Amino acid sequence: MNKINSLIYIVLICACIGCNNAHDIKNEINKENNDLGDWELKQKVTKQIDSLEFIFPREGYAFERRDSLVNECMEAIAKNLKLTGIKEFTAPYRIEFFQSKAAMKEAKGMGVSGYNNYWQREVNFVSTNDPETVKKENIIHAPITHEFLHTVAMETWGMPPNNNNWLNEGLATYAANSCNDLCVAEIYSFLLKEDMLFPMDSLVNNFYRQDEMIAYHQSAYIVQSLIEFQGIEKIKELWQAGFIDFEKIYGMPYSEMESKINTSIMDKYPTSIVIDWETFRKGCK
Repeated sequence: MNKINSLIYIVLICACIGCNNAHDIKNEINKENNDLGDWELKQKVTKQIDSLEFIFPREGYAFERRDSLVNECMEAIAKNLKLTGIKEFTAPYRIEFFQSKAAMKEAKGMGVSGYNNYWQREVNFVSTNDPETVKKENIIHAPITHEFLHTVAMETWGMPPNNNNWLNEGLATYAANSCNDLCVAEIYSFLLKEDMLFPMDSLVNNFYRQDEMIAYHQSAYIVQSLIEFQGIEKIKELWQAGFIDFEKIYGMPYSEMESKINTSIMDKYPTSIVIDWETFRKGCK
C-alpha cells in the first residue's frame, strides 16, 4: 500500500506541475494577445475588417507597421472605388504581408513585391526595410494602390480578356500615378519624344513580353486619356468587351484616338521631360 500511495502522490505532483506549466503558457499567450490590441495571434497575427482578413508576420518591419499598412490598404480601396465609379467592395479577401520575396515565393509560389490572386481572392505584398533583402531582391515599395485596383475592378467588372491586359495594368498603374516622382503623363511625354513607345498591337497581343517600365506607363497614360476624353463608363465597356470593340465603343479606330492622345500630351508638355532612363528603368521607388 505504501508503494501504491507513493506512486499516486508522484502522479499528482507531476499533474500539478503540468497544470502550472500549461497555465503559465496560457497566461503568456494571453499577455501577448493583449499587447497586440485588436490583433489576433495565430501562427501569424491577423485582423478582420469587414470582409477583409489582414495577415502579418509575428515580427519585423511589416509587423511593426501593420496598422499603417492596413490604413494604406483601406485608403487604396476607397481611392480605386472613386476612380472606377464602383459603389462598394465587399468581397472576402485575404491580404498578407511578407518579409521578403523569398518568403512570399515559399508560401505562395510567386516571389514579387505584390500580386493579386483573383481566383483565390488573395492579395500579397512584401514590406521590408532590411538593406540586404531590398538590394538582393530588388524590393522598392509594396504596390498597394496598383494591386487593389486589380482587385476592385476584377471583382466588379470581371476578368478582362487577354487582349485587354494592357488595360488592366494600365488602369492599375494610372491609379497609383507615381513612379520616381513622375506622373504617368510626364513619363508618356518622355517616351513619345524619345520614340520609345510600343505599337498598340504589341500591347494588345503580347503585353507581358514588352519592357514593363515602358508598357505599363504607356498603357497608363492611354487609360488616363480615355477617361479624360469619354469617362470611366467607356473604360468599363472596353474592359468587358475586349480591344476588338474599341472602334465600336469610342466611335473611331484606335489609330485616330492615338493621334488625339499624342496631340494632347504635346500640348500639356511642350518642353521635354528629362529622365535618366537607365536609372528609371530599374523600378519605381
